[in-house]
Amino acid sequence: MLPISLLLIVSLSSCASRNVTTQVTSKAWSEDLSYLARELPGRHINAFHTVSRETFAGEVARLNVDIPKMNGDEVLVGLMRIVALIGDGHTHLDLPPSYQRYPLEFRWFGDELYVVAAASPYHAVVGARVLTIGSKPISEVLELTSQLVPRGENDGRTRLTATMLFASPEVLHGLGVIADRASAPFAFELADGERVNIALSPAPMGDFSSWRLVTGEKPPLYLQRLNEQWWTELLPEAKTVYFSFTGYPPDAAFRERTAALARLLDESQAQRLVIDLRRNQGGDFQQFRRILLPIIKARPAINRKGALFVITGPGTFSAASTNALDLRNEANAILVGSPTGQRPNHYGDHGEIRLPNSGFRISYSMQFHRLGADADTAVAPDRLIDPTWPEFRAGRDPVMEWILSSMN
Repeated sequence: MLPISLLLIVSLSSCASRNVTTQVTSKAWSEDLSYLARELPGRHINAFHTVSRETFAGEVARLNVDIPKMNGDEVLVGLMRIVALIGDGHTHLDLPPSYQRYPLEFRWFGDELYVVAAASPYHAVVGARVLTIGSKPISEVLELTSQLVPRGENDGRTRLTATMLFASPEVLHGLGVIADRASAPFAFELADGERVNIALSPAPMGDFSSWRLVTGEKPPLYLQRLNEQWWTELLPEAKTVYFSFTGYPPDAAFRERTAALARLLDESQAQRLVIDLRRNQGGDFQQFRRILLPIIKARPAINRKGALFVITGPGTFSAASTNALDLRNEANAILVGSPTGQRPNHYGDHGEIRLPNSGFRISYSMQFHRLGADADTAVAPDRLIDPTWPEFRAGRDPVMEWILSSMN
């Protein structure tokens, strides 16, 4: 079973080359930095919408002076920090999925960070609270990694993407949080209050057969079938179709799956549809508008208040955030959950460049979309529900519980 945010990591960097390395010379790093400093502002539709040109140039110059004194991971972190200055969520430096990671999955509940999944041999810390990495408290590590991700969307998105970096050996080493990639000291507090210290070793991602979720063998719907981008389940007693929509297949497959969803709605005589966008990182929002939105709008039994629900969260990003707005504005959807990970008015439609020597991929925005008020930092749900740690640990989904209880 794929853990939660690892899916986001894979989708964010799925096109990244496997021929990527931090083992290049200082001269090669300087060439990469010069390429970045020239190409990123030149290709981005408005690179200095958040940071000034002077500040950007100053940070580039400062890093270039320091490169001869830095190891490869420190330079990588420096490049990530410079790219993050641009500020929008579609502009970032990606770590390739081929890179090894510490095999834990983390999630914040308020100001406390818990291990919600882990691979063997670390099952003992599933459900534990994370206290420190290296000698630094977890709040300080979050402050450090937050400087490496774009911060122009909202706090929920910043914290989500910054927390993904807690499992990166290169990032933790480059930030000076750990001294050695091969052994990362983490401190945890177990459920009984005992504190344990474990040195984690990185592992390749791809085989998730040994992973264990804190929710046990029967996780809630949204944590099932996590390796599938599009699936439905009929809940006959509730006369409800649950639709987990996390990816955008090519047009032909998109049309086939939409037709199958329409048949399920009609043949089951479902009275309600729940569209779960919590893990949807986006794709082509026009594809959704052309193909899927019309079949929802055309069904009176579904397209009415109290019958159409959309679940959102900080993992709802890019096209998915726009789709959530469309379902509320063009249909009769009630949005439930947490704010999306993107502003309605946002930079998007990303392109990419490759650094010529290290091979790292940099994504950048090519369009600006105006879909809401300037003051809106997210698509806010109509009903705000953030799961608590006791609910999550017990395998409950209070969002779906509220939706099902509100149906009449």
